[in-house]
Amino acid sequence: MINIIKYNSEKGIQNLNISELTKWDYNSSDNLWIDIYNFTAEKDLYVLKDVFNFHPLAIEDSLKYLEDHEIHHPKIDDFNDYLFIVFNGLLVKENTFTYDLFSLSCFLSHNFIVTIHNEKTENTIFKNAKSILAESSFKKGPDFILNLILDEIVDRYYPLLDNLEDEIDRVEFLIFNEMPGNETLLKILNIKKELIKLRRISSYQKEVLYKLTRGDSDLISREESVYYRNVYDHLVRVSDTTESYRDYAAGMLDSYLSIVNNKMNEVMKFLTIIATIILPLSFITGIFGMNFDSIPFLHSHFGFIISLVLMLVIALFMLALFRHKKWI
Repeated sequence: MINIIKYNSEKGIQNLNISELTKWDYNSSDNLWIDIYNFTAEKDLYVLKDVFNFHPLAIEDSLKYLEDHEIHHPKIDDFNDYLFIVFNGLLVKENTFTYDLFSLSCFLSHNFIVTIHNEKTENTIFKNAKSILAESSFKKGPDFILNLILDEIVDRYYPLLDNLEDEIDRVEFLIFNEMPGNETLLKILNIKKELIKLRRISSYQKEVLYKLTRGDSDLISREESVYYRNVYDHLVRVSDTTESYRDYAAGMLDSYLSIVNNKMNEVMKFLTIIATIILPLSFITGIFGMNFDSIPFLHSHFGFIISLVLMLVIALFMLALFRHKKWI
């Protein structure tokens, strides 16, 4: 699917068909935004190769992994007349901390922007982003539209962080208020895994945004670089929050292991006390169980009772000794 929007000061915003596109004039006073979703080879290659004559390597990178719904690592390349940018976004599943990643490739010049993305759902990044399609956005130029797109992508991190925080609170409650088991351990490890992935993704994005804020390219105006710095600050906050959550998850794992070890020590302590008490009792029964005729109380009517009383006295004495030593 391809959407083509053209803007000029006289006619305003116009929606075009692909048949109306001709070889683009890089000096045109019109602004153009072409959004390609669910890439189809013939039409979309026509736009990338024939209309704009993009570099073959940039085209290859923009289409890489689209059919497999995988992601390309973020990058930014300067081709003088245009910038090629790869950015990764995420789609958060409702009320969970799981998400799907998608790649967004952008070709940016002073009078056009081409976006290519591969979300697995119809709820794309532009579905509800009305500010991106506003006429005022096109008046400010393609660099402002790109800023709005990147800002929309970065803003999607915050619901995910909120869901992660809620999950961390739930797991923390399980650790300190209930008997933690293997299920709790799996939850902690799952949180750590998602946080490591999220930190890696956000750190890659920061490099791209940082290059856009430096003003190295004439395609990003000084006025717009301020907006890019704002998006960069948001992403830095996301990265820092992710890092703090990761440290917190590591602390939860340590707490879980400490609690499990303490409970294991309690169990081993209890079993050791039982075994220690049984040991002298087994010794007594072993002595009276020997096959000799001269064993004391062997033929006494009270021999069995005397042996039971002796074992009971020894057991009580050992319990009193353990309590005195504060072992129990």
